[in-house]
Amino acid sequence: MRILLVGDANSIFFVHYANALKKAMDVEIHVYSPFPNKGDYDIYPYDYVYFDDYLLKKYSDIRYVSWFYEPYVERAHFGKFLKRNGIKYDIIHFQWIMPAWVLRTKAYRKFADKICLTLWGGELEYLQLLRSHKYYLAKLGDFIKTVDAVIGTMANQEFFDRYPFVKPVSRYGIYGSSIIEKLSQMSETREDCKAKMGVAADKITVVLGYSGKMLHNHDKILKDIVNHEGFKNVVDRLHFIFPMSRNYGASYCDDLEAVLKQNGCSYSMIKGYMSDDAVACLRKATDIMFQLSDFDGLSNSIKECLCANSVLISGDWFPTYHVLKSAGFKYLEVSNREEAVDVFYKVIDNQEYYRDMVKDNKRLATQQYSWTECIKDWVKVYKELCPES
Repeated sequence: MRILLVGDANSIFFVHYANALKKAMDVEIHVYSPFPNKGDYDIYPYDYVYFDDYLLKKYSDIRYVSWFYEPYVERAHFGKFLKRNGIKYDIIHFQWIMPAWVLRTKAYRKFADKICLTLWGGELEYLQLLRSHKYYLAKLGDFIKTVDAVIGTMANQEFFDRYPFVKPVSRYGIYGSSIIEKLSQMSETREDCKAKMGVAADKITVVLGYSGKMLHNHDKILKDIVNHEGFKNVVDRLHFIFPMSRNYGASYCDDLEAVLKQNGCSYSMIKGYMSDDAVACLRKATDIMFQLSDFDGLSNSIKECLCANSVLISGDWFPTYHVLKSAGFKYLEVSNREEAVDVFYKVIDNQEYYRDMVKDNKRLATQQYSWTECIKDWVKVYKELCPES
């Protein structure tokens, strides 16, 4: 079987997906990545990868113009790639549906027998075409009508209500986690991992978000915590950790550090690439994690947090998190930041109770979210679509 994956070839999740897929089935994987190459080509598990820097250098300096042209130029770049390659794939699988991909969707049939797509979060919440979210959603609906499978966890009631025609092609599939596999085998205690990170064993470690993207609202959560009436009584017991490993801005980090220093907070700010071992150590060292981002498509970071038996405080606005609930995971769900911070102080005052509440999460995560298990669902879909390939 020959598959073209369309997505960020630099993403470690994408790399792990390709590795797991190759171990589970006989497949030739090509990747079209509409982003510049940030890594070492030799480490990629793909049979072929094409990096296309879609940034509009020609139009980016023209005010009020680049936003209009960008999706159309991106789509044109992709079309040229398909024609130049001259390959008829068994499957083209789009992972994350950027605005460009919802344009001229019927043309994809010239280059593949089957078309799949996966929504990872953000599509239903904020993506726009011609500065219109409504127009993007309409074009996304038209795209869905043409595909053979929608694979992922977006198949919840809200998604079905908006696109009732998606049900016949909806298939379940989630990414596995190499970190969960490491956590399941770790002998180090939480205190051991804190020591590795230079954090005192008696400190309560509090992680805000899982990347440097501002959509995690690190700054707002931090200010709510330090402005709470209970802060002065616990500040000496806390150690904040900011894993700004991807997409962080220097000035944003500086602002966060200014607030931390002004309030006498103990903290660590991690910038840049983290190895799997370092990420596993961070997860195991985490006592409490906030997940109050604007949107999320059930990130592996959250599943890893649960596997590490950290106490997760999560917003109730993530449509895909129903998967966690139905699987039996225990975490604390809130409706807004104010409620989240109140719950945070309750956790601090009742640590033993909440640690006991989440004790089964590691077992559940290990059983369900390793790559060995998760890749089976994707392989099943591919083989159903192309049984003779």
